[in-house]
Amino acid sequence: MPSVHGKSMMNNQDGRIREIRTNRLILRSFKESDYDDLFEFLSQLEDDEFEGYPEITYEKGKEYLKYRIESNAFYAMELLDSKKVIGNIYYGKREYDAREIGYIVNKHFQRKRYATEALSAIIERAFNEGVHRVFAECDPQNVPSWKLLEKVGLRREAHFKQNIFFHKDENGNPIWKDTFVYAITAEDYCIK
Repeated sequence: MPSVHGKSMMNNQDGRIREIRTNRLILRSFKESDYDDLFEFLSQLEDDEFEGYPEITYEKGKEYLKYRIESNAFYAMELLDSKKVIGNIYYGKREYDAREIGYIVNKHFQRKRYATEALSAIIERAFNEGVHRVFAECDPQNVPSWKLLEKVGLRREAHFKQNIFFHKDENGNPIWKDTFVYAITAEDYCIK
């Protein structure tokens, strides 16, 4: 498990998330200067089967950056050595002391264990701060994604049939997708 040397993950008095440092990453709030890196990894998903950013343009991408800057649920994944932002981690607050996690990693930086390192740090910090449950959803066809969730300790809890869509067919009808739900509780994390 990567070492975590950051400040608390809870918000500062100004509402901004505090950074988390791992061996190779800084997980921090987004800022204006991240735009080119953000656009690079989001534009790779324009026609992605598993997560859609249809018709993303350079100008439209600025809306996604603004949303991430204003949100306290998105962490920029910045490489410690080069300062390049290679993706983001979503860490959304849910009912019953739960958090939902998600991630996007620039395709040029996938399969290098950056997502494993980032998610492990987020999960560790969540349970250290009293979160009861951490969960994630992914497409059953996205094998690398659900294998990553298993690698960081989450277990498959559900398989929802045709419950979501990101794209529509040529007639405007939704292309329905299934969803796996993965989770880990604080109790299970302590046993790990």
